[in-house]
Order: sequence, then C-alpha cells, then structure tokens
Amino acid sequence: MLFQGADVRTRVYVDGFNLYYGALKGTPFKWLDPVLLTSLPLPPKYEIERLRYFTARVSGKFDPQAPARQRDYLKAPATLAEVEIHYGRFLAKTAWRPLANLPVAGRRIDAPRPVTLPRGDHRVLGGRPQRLPVGVYPDRRGGNDGAPRGSGKPIPDAVIAEFHTMEEKGSDVNLAAHLLNDAWQDLFEAAVVISNDTDLVVPIRMVTKERKRPVFVVCPGRWQIAPQLRQAASHVRHIRPAMLRAAQFPDALAGAATVKPVGW
Repeated sequence: MLFQGADVRTRVYVDGFNLYYGALKGTPFKWLDPVLLTSLPLPPKYEIERLRYFTARVSGKFDPQAPARQRDYLKAPATLAEVEIHYGRFLAKTAWRPLANLPVAGRRIDAPRPVTLPRGDHRVLGGRPQRLPVGVYPDRRGGNDGAPRGSGKPIPDAVIAEFHTMEEKGSDVNLAAHLLNDAWQDLFEAAVVISNDTDLVVPIRMVTKERKRPVFVVCPGRWQIAPQLRQAASHVRHIRPAMLRAAQFPDALAGAATVKPVGW
C-alpha cells in the first residue's frame, strides 16, 4: 500500500554494519547522510520523522585507527534532529573450528613471515597429526579461473584451527525491539528498514501483518535481497551508487567541529 494525499509519518531503522559492509566499504561514499539517503528511494509524501541508527563501537584490535574514524563519522549524523544512535557492543573472542578449505599446502603464505607449508601430516598444538588438504577439490571450483571457494561445510580431513573473531552483538535485537515497540505505540504510518539481515524477517512480518503498517526494506546495494525479507516486506528498494553519491554530508558541517576524514 502506497499512501496518497497527506504526508506519511515515517520512521527509519538502519542496521549500520549491514549498510557499511553491503554498500560503503571500499567506496568513497562513507561520509553518508542516512536521512538524505533514505529519502531518495521513497515516494515524496513519506516524511522521515525519526531515524534510528544501530551500531556498536568498533574495536581497534586489528586496526588501531578504526575507533577514531568511526567516532568522526558518527558525529555527523548526530547533528541531525531526526537521528538517534543506538549502540550494541563488540565481543572479541577466539574459537576452534574445522576449516572448510585450506588451499595453502605447497604454497607461500605470509604469517608472520613468508613460509611454504609442506604437504603431509602436521601436528597442531600437541594434538594428533592432521593431513593438510592439497589442491582444489572438483566441487570447490569457483569461476573460470578455478579459484577455490568454500562449500559451507568442513571436508573429512579438515585441519582444526584457532581463529580470532569480532562479533557485533545486539544491533539486530535492538532494531527489532524498537521497530515493534514504535509500531505498537502507533509512532509511524510507514517504516523503512535498511538491512539484508534475515533475523529481521519476523518483526517486519509482525508489523506488516498484525499492525497493518507498510515496511520498506532497503537492501544495501552490493547484495541481492534475501528472499525471506522480500516476502516479508511491503516494498523493496535497493541502494545504488548514484544514491550514495547524492547523499553525502558537506565536507565540513556548519556549527559543528565535524569534518570529513582524510581519505573518505
């Protein structure tokens, strides 16, 4: 349902990391005005009254400059009257997992200095010897270049490895909770969710089916929208590079000590 006539009270729910990794990483468009971006794919009558931006403070464990860049960016949307920023948290941890593919036997790797792993059995931290997979398995070929790609499950003789991981916790739950709470309080006539996270299918469906409110799901541009989200949404939009280009903050924001970071 698309409204006609009077302005439509609209609230926006942005999954910040989903937006970043889906549309912004590696581009010159990181200095993004999320309110202006959201307005571009919407019909003119949809008036954005509130934009909730869900993120977490990044760790500097792997990139010491990342927290400062994030702080510099978040100062910009915080100057907008419509924006409210909600923080989850990052969880740093290590875990042991079987590798889905390890195409390094007989090849050079750089960790921490250039080495070549010989083919054969290797003992892992005092454990039993494990044979390194060799070459590319027929069902693991990628494109025409034959590059390996993961199958989604470990191979029978997979090497067990410890890895470091950073998990962002809470943003999807926070987004879902605010979307539902705002809907049941009748704080919007339409909602926009910027994400491609299928964890949000149920709350979106509850808003569209039980509260009878239209929900636009806006998919970050590099991805195809998840089929489950497409089915749950009232309308689907995609973020295109031209939209990102058109939705940039000024290099320096008037009235705030906020400037675009060098290199953005």
